[in-house]
Amino acid sequence: MAQGCCRFEWLQRRVDNHAVFATEVLLSTLALDGEPVLQASVRDITERKRLEDEVRQLAFYDPLTHMPNRRLFHDRLGQTLSRARRNQSRMALLVIDLDKFKPVNDDYGHEAGDWLLQAVARRIESCLRASDTAARVGGDEFLVLLPDVQKSQDALAVAEKIRAELEREFVTPSELQLHASSSIGIAIYPDDANTEQDLLRLGDRAMYRAKNLGGHLVEQCVLSSAAELGDDISNAGQSVLRLSWKEAFACGQPVIDDEHRELFRLGNVLLGKRVTRTQEPGQFEAAFDTLLTHVVQHFAHEESILAAHAYEHLAEHAQIHRSLVAQALELRQRSSEQDGVSVGDLVDFLVTDVVARHMLGEDRKFASLFEPVKRPHDRAA
Repeated sequence: MAQGCCRFEWLQRRVDNHAVFATEVLLSTLALDGEPVLQASVRDITERKRLEDEVRQLAFYDPLTHMPNRRLFHDRLGQTLSRARRNQSRMALLVIDLDKFKPVNDDYGHEAGDWLLQAVARRIESCLRASDTAARVGGDEFLVLLPDVQKSQDALAVAEKIRAELEREFVTPSELQLHASSSIGIAIYPDDANTEQDLLRLGDRAMYRAKNLGGHLVEQCVLSSAAELGDDISNAGQSVLRLSWKEAFACGQPVIDDEHRELFRLGNVLLGKRVTRTQEPGQFEAAFDTLLTHVVQHFAHEESILAAHAYEHLAEHAQIHRSLVAQALELRQRSSEQDGVSVGDLVDFLVTDVVARHMLGEDRKFASLFEPVKRPHDRAA
């Protein structure tokens, strides 16, 4: 350093108790009796660093749970989404909302509610990898970011693990027993959405869908409108066969009809990915996994709804569901082992037999359960 000055920060260690503290070092040159001299000044900046950390904590972290707040989460979401686009990988967003938090505040006070939120935060974090991010973004709402998800079942498994953890009883230091289940929505890039806004919107919608089904559930997002389906289908590639949804297919039960529409959409995506399977085998496998996961989840929801309506043929219907899933899994195994089953046979079975024929055949048998009951004056004279 011929002339001028240099300023930098340095960690020092005390000789007496070996404590580490931050300092600011200023090096400057000057002339003393015509000779160049290097002068150094050292200043303890421990207090300044402490205040900077406090400001950063307030700006980016929730003061109650010490989790990242909404601002930091959105920053990480943007970074993770950009990396997923570059690497052509998948990522998942979980939206978590507690089902029974308000009664805790009402019955036991805000101190118990705050303790519960802190305990919930720790349990959520215990289910995640070091590379994942969990944030508290509202009163009893949490978001989880899962980068580098290999298949949709991986995100579903993490969500189910969190749901099970939050179902367990919470016991405060004063032996107060608290209970809080959760509703969790899942949205996956690029399967469900391509932007931060759409991932958050669809994940939020899936979470409310879980709440409307009674809570204590994990739901994957369901796209229902033609506008929302457009981009996903157009990106699927060109396919010889397309499934076309018609309102005449609706049975009148909103949850079942929404999931049937989603089955059609995912079936079309898989048909498109079959065309480009040689060039993009990973995307084909992802599309297959997504459709099969939705089929299994839909069958469970449908059986639950039919049970609530005392459907007399429920046992037979559930057995058909199990048989279809078992056949799909067997065909996939044989296809991977090249045991006389082509990829085309596998896709045709899943899309044609499981989605289209089952829905338009077996599922029509229970449609009368959801038809509005006509009153005498509604009938034609």
